[in-house]
Amino acid sequence: MEEFTPCQRRCSTQFPDPLLIRKYPVVFKAFDIIKLDGEYVVDKPYWKRKTLLRGLIGNSSHIQFVPYRRDVENAWLEVVEKQREGLILKDFNSRYALGERSWSWLKVKNWRVEECEVVGYTFSSKGRPFGSLVLARDGKFRGCVGSGFSDYELLKIMDVLRSSPETPKPFPETVVGESYKAVKSGLRVLVQYYEATESGVLRHPVYLKTL
Repeated sequence: MEEFTPCQRRCSTQFPDPLLIRKYPVVFKAFDIIKLDGEYVVDKPYWKRKTLLRGLIGNSSHIQFVPYRRDVENAWLEVVEKQREGLILKDFNSRYALGERSWSWLKVKNWRVEECEVVGYTFSSKGRPFGSLVLARDGKFRGCVGSGFSDYELLKIMDVLRSSPETPKPFPETVVGESYKAVKSGLRVLVQYYEATESGVLRHPVYLKTL
């Protein structure tokens, strides 16, 4: 499955509902191999391991071979066009680095950018002026952003929030996920995010700037 929320729903219990099993079928995606017939193959180049893996899987219906491609530019354009998560770039001749980070493998995320309205803020217990900004777009809750701020921006934004009139909460605290104060701030911010859930909440939002 390529969507985060359905995957969570399907895999969040040891014994999922039969309806979820039919609606969200699970297939094992095999992208690499470290051992074959009792022998470690981690020192073989990436292309060789892929060849071994393809031969091992064959035509299995429950295990799918994850192919690779070398036209990186076209692959990235496809990621952006189809709104996929990103790419894993691998050195064609790299070994499998067990238990360690390797510059031979790079994860490139397809970050999106969106302009949102600030409709409130959560409270901080760590000495910051506020915890996070409560975001909305076209009247819908888009999540909370609490990272990406410099110390100067935290203070500057808090000055605006303090002087803004308090308003009724546009979203229940159960939706926001924590207690917050709703204000009519007039602030609009640009945020970078990974993807949006089915309910429209931004995943991993990061503050970029105030507009």
